[in-house]
Amino acid sequence: MPERRRTLDDFTDHELLTVPEVAECLRLSTDAIYEMVHRSELPAVRLGRKIRLPAFGLRQWIATQAGVNAPPKATSIASPQTH
Repeated sequence: MPERRRTLDDFTDHELLTVPEVAECLRLSTDAIYEMVHRSELPAVRLGRKIRLPAFGLRQWIATQAGVNAPPKATSIASPQTH
């Protein structure tokens, strides 16, 4: 059985994703992601020589690219529900 492709929903807003993880989520090559980071098109954080992309920033970027004002609010299993 083939592995399920990971999506941005697999990550919490607080996670920093690697370039290969982002490439898989966006269904792009890692070279395309590196180029978009280099052109400052994607939100990225540099940790020494490593590049990490915040999940929350990617959700915002996708919403902006799609012409949506704000991304849907992320839910977390650990978040307490208030009633």
